[in-house]
Order: sequence, then structure tokens, then C-alpha cells
Amino acid sequence: MPNNPTPGDIKSVVRNAIGPMEEYAMGYLNPVGTNPAPTPSSQGTGYIATMKLSVGTVKIDEADILDEGTENIVSYDRCEATDANISQINMGTASSFCGLNGALWGYHLAEAELPKTPVFTVPANGGGSKSLDVYDATPLLDATYRLFGTVDVPRHPPLPGAHVICANKSVTVRGPSYAWAFIAIAIADDPTESNLFIEDCGEFPARPYETNGTKTVFPTGDQVKDLLLKHEWAVAKSVQMCGADYRKKAYSKMFAVSRAVYAAPGEVGSALACAPYVLLAQNDLPTKWTTDKLVDSDLATWQSARWSDKLPDYPYPDRSVVGAPKEQP
Repeated sequence: MPNNPTPGDIKSVVRNAIGPMEEYAMGYLNPVGTNPAPTPSSQGTGYIATMKLSVGTVKIDEADILDEGTENIVSYDRCEATDANISQINMGTASSFCGLNGALWGYHLAEAELPKTPVFTVPANGGGSKSLDVYDATPLLDATYRLFGTVDVPRHPPLPGAHVICANKSVTVRGPSYAWAFIAIAIADDPTESNLFIEDCGEFPARPYETNGTKTVFPTGDQVKDLLLKHEWAVAKSVQMCGADYRKKAYSKMFAVSRAVYAAPGEVGSALACAPYVLLAQNDLPTKWTTDKLVDSDLATWQSARWSDKLPDYPYPDRSVVGAPKEQP
């Protein structure tokens, strides 16, 4: 018998978010078909939102045949393949909400070890908005990393060639410069409201300079981290203002994370923030598990039940700056 989905009921959402492939995730709204065991009742009407933030660089002289367009393509593809692997997909762009027919991987199911203390709090401004606690979202990126695996240690990534709707933004820069990306999700206080994704990307131009015989680059990696933190504050304020527009009750908790990459002279750098909306692979369910157990279990329990191999630890903390040049005497 079909399992009739109930909007806003996380267990119902997840029961209806298992795709037709055993070893691959599929994009939301891709055909589900008969969807054989182990989840014959899934209708594909629910989806699992995941979070990914990646950066990459390409040396312009890697191949003489590269031009500006192909440099952009290669650097962007490296972002897709870095850490959580979503390479080779047809990425469609969606507006940025995780609604009542969606569940966030690492938060609503297979719960990651989320921080208890906010990085900062944006106080209520007296205009009907709530105070907003902002937490580090790195554990949610780690959860996606452990779901999809990497190019070298594959788990169940999206099917190559699948059409995958994503909330996404990206940027490509030419060195010397920093490409940066930011992603956040604000959790709705009211379960009848939608959770809000925010993605943003940009560039911090860089230039070399020398002071008292010391050569470095301005801004330095530490200065870029400060710039990213200031941007997180600005994004949090925008979320607070949006929440005031949504019947003045939407958000008091947000998870956010940012990253940058330095592209040296002769390099192209890209940064990608995206939230793929997927149907899980059938074999994401450990043996004898139900989707309800997946909702009730934490990420560590799911991983130990499903995978005998061990991925390397997720390598990027919040506001990490990849490839930032060090001062040289």
C-alpha cells in the first residue's frame, strides 16, 4: 500500500525520500518508478537536503589549450569533486528553502554532533524580529561528506548524469585573489514554516607587498578569516530581517559556515556553496534498519552500522582559508 506523505512529519518525509537506485542518490523529482525493496512504499515526494561548501584552483599553465571559459569549467568541476563528491551531475538551480516535504541530513535524520554554544548572537532589533543564535555548520558539511563519500572513497553520491536541483552559488577568480563561499541554514521555530538556506560567494582581491624585508600578501589569511566572520554577521542580519517578514516568528537559530581559497598569480580559483536536494540511495539504510530508525539515530551510529571503511576526518573548519600564502623572509 502507498505510504501517504504527511507534510511536516519528518518520519513521513524520510519514508518518501528513498530513491530507485541501490548505490546512488538521485535528484529530487527524478522518476522513482516501482522503487523495489527495501522501501517499496516510498513515493519520492519527500527529499533530503544536504549541505556542501568547496573550493578549488587550477594552474593556468597546466595546459596551453585552456582559455578563460575552460579554466572556469575545470576549477568549478574541482569544487564539485572536492570533499563531498557531487561531480558529474546536471545541477539545476532552485531558490533556497527546505520545506515541509524536506528533511536536512545531519539535523533531522542521522543527527550530527551539533555545537551547543553559538559563535555569536544577533540581538532582536525591536522591529518584531527575534534574537538569532548562529552556530558553526561544519558538522552538517561533515554529514554530507559521510553520506556521499569522496572521489577516492566513494559511498553513495548522486548518480553521474542525474539532474539534481540545488540551492547554489559559485564564483571564479583569477589570482592573485581569494574566492570565498558561504552557506547557512536558518531553522524555522514553527514546524509549519520552511527552513531557509542562504548561499553567497565573492572575491577578496589580493596584492603582494613587502614591509621591512618581509614579503606577504594583503589581505593575509587571518585577515580573510575576519572578513568572513563579518560577512557571517551580515548574512545573519539578513536572515533576521527575512524572519520578521515571515509573520515575525520564523527563525531564532541558524547554522553557518564559510571558506576561502587563495589563487596565486597564474592560478584560477573557484568557490561553491550548494545544497543538493536528493532522494537517498536504497543502501543508505543499514541492514534491518527502517527509515524511522534513520530519523531516530545519530550520524555516528548510522555510519558504524553502514560502513566498515573510515573516511579521513573532515578537513575544513569554519572560516578556513585554503592555500593562503605564508610570510616569507
